[in-house]
Amino acid sequence: MVTADYSQIELRLMAHFSKDPTLIELLSKPDGDVFTMIPSRWVGKEEALISSKERETTKRFIYGILYGMGANSLAEQLECSTEEAAQKIQSFKRFFPGVSSWLHEAVASCRQKGYVETLMGRRRFLTKIMAGNSKEKAKAQRQAVNSICQGSAADIIKVAMIRVHSVITNRTSEVDSTDEVTRIFSEIGGKCHLILQVHDELVLEVDPCMVQQAGRLLQICMEEAASLLVPLRAKIKVGKTWGSLEPFYPEPC
Repeated sequence: MVTADYSQIELRLMAHFSKDPTLIELLSKPDGDVFTMIPSRWVGKEEALISSKERETTKRFIYGILYGMGANSLAEQLECSTEEAAQKIQSFKRFFPGVSSWLHEAVASCRQKGYVETLMGRRRFLTKIMAGNSKEKAKAQRQAVNSICQGSAADIIKVAMIRVHSVITNRTSEVDSTDEVTRIFSEIGGKCHLILQVHDELVLEVDPCMVQQAGRLLQICMEEAASLLVPLRAKIKVGKTWGSLEPFYPEPC
């Protein structure tokens, strides 16, 4: 089995939509742990001094922002007081002003249009953002931000899935293919099968002699599925079973 899953795809989409320069800079680095780099830059602390607990707290906090959580929900997630969570939200928005502006604009645009759009133009209508009680409006506001990022992530992996399937089933004329993808196809056709998609992960069943090519194929198709302001990253793993997968670093073909 050869699998690939996107690294921080929703966070990368938030950087793309918000155009926040600091977030774009950090996510554009080829190496490093983004959930260590962000708190390091945010609180002015060396990366080596960021503890595993601080890293995990930052990760939960950022995804809480992405999911539209308010201070109360974030306080539960972070196991702190509502006041502390509110202060953390304000601090984050001050340090990443592009994110703050985008969160506001996403909700304002949804109020005006009645819907949000994903990266590739799919719409989700959220009529209760204007009507209904305050609880329903607040839920629609959370959904507005969440739907843009999660919906766009779904767009991207579907494009990647189509590209992979087209290559391994001899249908490369149906998609734009680079010379490298065409070369991989000439060797891999009929020797691997796309068997599963799990959220932001694709799973292939591959002839053992084609593991290197299949890994590279997944990497190319997934990382080139969309052009964002930050690079898409895909982590490749290989194993005889899903439970025994190990990191794999395919060589350029």
